[in-house]
Amino acid sequence: MVDQEWDVILVGAGQNNFALGTYLGLAGLKTVICESRLENGGRLFSEEITLPGYWHNTLAYFQDNREISPVWKELKWEDGHHAEFVSPPVVSSLLLSDGRSVSHHQSLDATVASVSKFSAKDAESWWQTHDKYHNLIRNYLIPSYYQPPGKNGSLSKILQRDPAAADFKRRSARTPKQVVDELFEHDVVKTLVLSQMAIPRGVGIDYQGGGVEVLKMIAGDEKPELARGGSHSIAQVLQRAYVWRGGQIRAVHHVEKILVENGRAVGVRLRDGREWKAKLAVVSSVDPYSTFIEMIGEDKLAKEFVEKVSAIQLDEFSYFQVHLALRVPVRYAFHEAKDPTVRQALNVNIGPEKPADLEEMWKEIRAGEFPSHPCFHISCPTQFDPLQAPMGKHTATLFMPVPFQLKEKKAEEWVKLKNGFMERVLYEWRKYATNLTDENIQMKVALDPFYISGRWQNMRLGSVWVARKVPAQMGEKRPIPELAHYRTPIERLYQVGVATHPADAVIGGSGRNAWQIIKEDLKLEINRSVTAR
Repeated sequence: MVDQEWDVILVGAGQNNFALGTYLGLAGLKTVICESRLENGGRLFSEEITLPGYWHNTLAYFQDNREISPVWKELKWEDGHHAEFVSPPVVSSLLLSDGRSVSHHQSLDATVASVSKFSAKDAESWWQTHDKYHNLIRNYLIPSYYQPPGKNGSLSKILQRDPAAADFKRRSARTPKQVVDELFEHDVVKTLVLSQMAIPRGVGIDYQGGGVEVLKMIAGDEKPELARGGSHSIAQVLQRAYVWRGGQIRAVHHVEKILVENGRAVGVRLRDGREWKAKLAVVSSVDPYSTFIEMIGEDKLAKEFVEKVSAIQLDEFSYFQVHLALRVPVRYAFHEAKDPTVRQALNVNIGPEKPADLEEMWKEIRAGEFPSHPCFHISCPTQFDPLQAPMGKHTATLFMPVPFQLKEKKAEEWVKLKNGFMERVLYEWRKYATNLTDENIQMKVALDPFYISGRWQNMRLGSVWVARKVPAQMGEKRPIPELAHYRTPIERLYQVGVATHPADAVIGGSGRNAWQIIKEDLKLEINRSVTAR
């Protein structure tokens, strides 16, 4: 039975489908987003998992480069839909066991001054690297994220004119470890950079092609921001903009099948048996395996394509998380006494003090072991945004990379092991956090990779980036060549999401890029006179 009919049906209420759906609404199309979960927004998710009124961002907790994002400008996400942001002055501080620290600041001068405490030569190299690559990253690399791969001809001219381009391409293609070894001499400075690779950037320190993330960190002037009220407030902005342009949302509507007739996507079947028709197209932001193997079915696809989708490499790691409801914010008294700016850090890193520590962590993760050489990524967002907890109270979140499945364990055994691991983490954390006492902690909750894989349907086996960020799965190959331009082997079925280019965080890049492809296929144009319906 046909329940509803739409121009375009979008599967998954994440940032990219909200962006794409809003562009489609501006073109006058009737669209609906189907979301299987209770809350919209994908990884833009905040939960009261400890105590009422304490909001915990359980995946994405900040975003970068909003001020230069064409999506934010074109869709008026900021101006028209009540978004508010705060930008902590320190991006990340690496704390050492002897009470010293080194910090990556929003300010280049402040970062160079912090690095100079360990090496004057490295401070100069940081400055020179920024000066050398800054224009390329801001005028070529980041804009390329908002163009379908292979369609950035005008941007390529910028690359050709810049004398640093050849060196930029060479270093970008190397591993993060190789690039920091070229640039810096001091282990602490190297570790400051390398500790930011797995979380939040999604690359291993030995991934070929991951060197570009080092250059972005140093020379990109990335501006991480917290959304006031938590990450879910960004999702609400995107949702309001989409609905304002006529879009419909159906939460708790699980798409079981994408309907295909004569090789063309014509609609979806929901879990309750209802069928909705799509006159023009269907778009999936769910991971490729779920989209094609489960929702389409192997019988409707070429064997070679099925094999390629099944062979997509997932991340080698997932996230283990500890969320705390606190009476007062976390303090690192010994480190703050030597450097008060540690208190201003969006992210505090604890654990590694030299690259070898991170190399050991990766060995342990690949062996299926809970790391004994951990890298903690800790944020206390309520220091900057008091809306995320009751007045005068605070939250803190710790993320760390771990294997999805522990050696000789089933993935679901995380459920009974997680609290024991949480106590191990807290023991190490307390060596630095002087006030992380039982009296201060009102409630503590551990989230594990098995939870992530169940909470987010597209994060199979706890793979946060859905497809591993290695050269064979990036750019015009992401995640496989047949899907790299958002079109699929099924006519009028499109794929978006973090598994596709640009494989970056909260920017809506693949949604905008898919809009450019769909606009071409369907011969659409934005109607500036379109208003809310």
